[in-house]
Amino acid sequence: MSRQIVDYIFLSLGACVLVAAFIASGISKEIFFIFFGAEDSLIENATAILLACAGIVLWMRVLPARTTLSRMAIILGVIYGLAYIWAGGEEISWGQRIIGFESPEYFQENNDQQEFTFHNLVIGDVKLDELLFGPVLSYIILSYLLILPVMWRKLDWVKSVTNAMVIPVPRLHHAAFALVVTLIIPTLDESRRWEVYECIFALLSLGIFINPANPLHQPAPRNEPSEMAW
Repeated sequence: MSRQIVDYIFLSLGACVLVAAFIASGISKEIFFIFFGAEDSLIENATAILLACAGIVLWMRVLPARTTLSRMAIILGVIYGLAYIWAGGEEISWGQRIIGFESPEYFQENNDQQEFTFHNLVIGDVKLDELLFGPVLSYIILSYLLILPVMWRKLDWVKSVTNAMVIPVPRLHHAAFALVVTLIIPTLDESRRWEVYECIFALLSLGIFINPANPLHQPAPRNEPSEMAW
């Protein structure tokens, strides 16, 4: 199966999640909450798994080409993968509700949900989820999804930077998909609609990482010459 087909499969799944969310909300807000909005719901657990898988795909993108990449590029690729795996762990509070362990004292006192998560920490009067993991992260993600694909095609220095930093660049159809979802999701009349958006983002990330506009050139296998050169 080609990378392009796998990419389209993930985008199709993202579209199905969006449609299903609207259908569930239209049938019953309770049904929407059970499957999409509740803690440890089907969609939240799926998001965590998909984010972790996206992190693994990032590693699989970089590590096979490590003989042709700089040490800094390899480190950055590993960090990108860790960031996605970390996001997946945060999504389900690192399995706290599943396993049933108590939050350490620091998190009970400084986490606005008393959970073992870093994005819900409150430092002083600042809530990290409202400052860093809210608007700031949203702008970074939207810039990556909507602006980078256009700049990458028009500016040589952007290509140089993304290549040096082994950043997988979204294709134009990824940008179009992200724009459509971003415009549609606010019309979903549910306070927990962003859980749906996160799941779609995880699926979109997988599509991008598997079929980026700038695939890394894998090192060619070393084959023995079939005949002696004279």
